[in-house]
Amino acid sequence: MRKVPGVDFSSGSIGHALSNGLGMALAQRWTGESYRVFCMMGDGEMQEGQVWEAAISAAQHKARALIAIVDRNGYQLDGKVDEVMNIEPLADKWRAFGWEVHKVDGHDLAATTELLRRVRADDERQRPCCVIARTVKGKGVSYMEKEPGWHLGYLDPSDAQAAVAEIMARGK
Repeated sequence: MRKVPGVDFSSGSIGHALSNGLGMALAQRWTGESYRVFCMMGDGEMQEGQVWEAAISAAQHKARALIAIVDRNGYQLDGKVDEVMNIEPLADKWRAFGWEVHKVDGHDLAATTELLRRVRADDERQRPCCVIARTVKGKGVSYMEKEPGWHLGYLDPSDAQAAVAEIMARGK
């Protein structure tokens, strides 16, 4: 969070990001400022009770400035998300908690950008918004796709060279 401007908090699988984002979204009521809070979460994080406590609180408090983005790639460090603990029907769960929900192909940058711009600009929405972005873990790098070990994988120089070479070869 100290390396990327605009990233004010970083968490992980423990599920604290949404609670923190909710606090940021509600803070503007006291400061008089107007902004949107984007909270990125992994689908494995949806197994944490902390996420759902924050979700129901966000709806209760009409945290309309809060936009959650769930990376629905199907994997977490322990394996396939739905084999560890099934989280489907994910969109229905967010709706049941009082959120506006959208789905998008997370690899379609034009569609994702357009959707995020639209929900950010929606001044009429009176509830929080969740975007479920379908992705493939390690997209474009065959040895990373669908390999849970790369969830926290570190690219040493030889891995980085191999990954870049494979992605570049696909682009030709």
